[in-house]
Amino acid sequence: MKVGRGTRLSFGPSWIALLTEMDTASIITGLQAGALHGCLMALLALALTVPLFFVHEVAGSLGPASGMGIGGAVRKLYGRRSATTLTYISMMALSDVVGYIAQYSGIALALQLLGLPTILDFLIALPVTVAMAHWSGSWRVRAMLMALSILLVGAIVASAFMSHPAATCTGGMRIPHVDASFYYMTAALVGATISPWSVAFHSGARRLRVESRALRLEVLAGALASQLIVAVAIMDGAAGGGAAPRGIQDLLRPLGSVAPYVLGVAFIGGSLLAISAIAMTSSWRILGAGAKRGSLAFELVPLMEGAAAMTMLALVHDPLALLVDSMVAVTLILLPQLYILGRVASEEIMGSYRLRGPRALAYWISAAFVALSGSLAVIMAMA
Repeated sequence: MKVGRGTRLSFGPSWIALLTEMDTASIITGLQAGALHGCLMALLALALTVPLFFVHEVAGSLGPASGMGIGGAVRKLYGRRSATTLTYISMMALSDVVGYIAQYSGIALALQLLGLPTILDFLIALPVTVAMAHWSGSWRVRAMLMALSILLVGAIVASAFMSHPAATCTGGMRIPHVDASFYYMTAALVGATISPWSVAFHSGARRLRVESRALRLEVLAGALASQLIVAVAIMDGAAGGGAAPRGIQDLLRPLGSVAPYVLGVAFIGGSLLAISAIAMTSSWRILGAGAKRGSLAFELVPLMEGAAAMTMLALVHDPLALLVDSMVAVTLILLPQLYILGRVASEEIMGSYRLRGPRALAYWISAAFVALSGSLAVIMAMA
């Protein structure tokens, strides 16, 4: 639908990008945060809507402004072999592996919930990783991502209606004990809220010119939906036993014997949603570097990244702890990307979308908050 000269009003890319932030790793992190530190952590999740909005508003404006995602813009502005470009590529490759670790851990927890051997994780996740890299340009895939996001949202909302977590929270809301665990789970929530792969996916998901107000409304809607669901997950965790399979089964006891299957399937779907986004951004980055579809690099990179993540999961036999650790690691890996995104968004190629004034101040404060949360978690864990 036309809204102005050279612009279109479209809905979808920003919504999908924001809902990839609300994946299985985010829900499990929310459940665990609620179990460990109570319902007040839900207020933190809602407050994280603010940095989530400002980061994704900048990422989402890059495509309409320049016709490129962040990777393409970095190469155009700084050259293929510049230090900035190589830093971006290496950090994004690392974030891919960490993202796969988190999502493969989520699938492992779902398989435990279903009473199935976790070896099936290798048969599910790795082929999906490779397949999504191949189908990275398909809008049918993006429609599938939307359907998977609806499945996960529906399962979490249904659990809230059945377990009545709001009654538990209003009946006796405990004050979190501010210790190393609190800082660690706070950083994990930040990492689960703003992830490198979702920011990269968002920057490349939209190419049509779009009215800035329409873009911001879509980003705001996605950010609010994402964080409301995470807040519900936190309250679910406070009412139940956290993200361990037994705690989740207790949470959904009103559903009877089908409870593990409902949330188990939803968790697998949510993890596949995020795996798809990570694999798609990885393939875009490979193509942008000059490789062609079907080339050796195009075939090997997603396989190697997925295999590295699977190796870590095989070595660490606690998928819940590994998932939370991955979310904390995300806050540190995200910093170079946010810095580079801010630099790119401040360049002339952004036109009227250029990052400046109060909008720039809000973006850089959001980036500083991410840095502070990750740094405090590491310092307190080592103290």
